[in-house]
Parts: sequence; structure tokens; C-alpha cells
Amino acid sequence: MFLGGLHFYWVFFGIKNPTAVLPTDVSGNLLMKPGKAGTVFVGVTLFLFAVIYLNKMVAYLALNGSTYISLAIGSIFLLRTIGDFKYLGFFKKLKSTRFAKMDGKYYSPLALVVSILIFILEFWG
Repeated sequence: MFLGGLHFYWVFFGIKNPTAVLPTDVSGNLLMKPGKAGTVFVGVTLFLFAVIYLNKMVAYLALNGSTYISLAIGSIFLLRTIGDFKYLGFFKKLKSTRFAKMDGKYYSPLALVVSILIFILEFWG
């Protein structure tokens, strides 16, 4: 929910230092400019992911197919951890930009931890 809220913060107040949270090339040019609609989409998606786990953890109201949805979400975070092999994830080639350093130190490890926790919840929960 925090990550979803962070995206909504960015929608309303902007990103103070976009090169720290969005991939850039070697020259510092942003490789993506998601805009407000894209940022809202990601924020809403992250909130929906959180609702699925709140449902599973608090109410134990397992809906039909919720395990498959949960595993798909875990897979999305795992793919985010692996990355695109160029600018994003643990296996990126470009490691000198500010985003790349933040990604290696914070974003990819966070995605990996979320993925592992989801898989633990589904397979041993």
C-alpha cells in the first residue's frame, strides 16, 4: 500500500528527482516519462495487489483462483527483479546512472523480497 501511495504522491506533487526513480541512459536522459495516467495506473495496480494480500492474510476469504492471481503477482515482482538486462534489475548492463545505483541497492532487492514473501505465502502459508 505504501508503494501505491507513493505513486499517488508523485501524481499530485511530482517527482523531485526523476533520475533517481526512473531509468536513464548514460547521458542522464529519461528512458520513460509515464505521465499522470501511467503513474495512477501503477498506483492503483499496487493498491489492488495489496488488497488481494490483505484479503488472504486478514479475512482468509480465499476466492476461487486467488492462488493463481497471487502467483502471477509474485511472478511480476520476480520479473522486475530480473529486469530487462539493460537498464533495470539485478542483471542490468548499465550500472553507472543514479537510477541504476538506486535500483541495485533498493528497488530490485525490494522486488525480490516481495516476490519471495508472496511465494512463501502461497506455498507454505
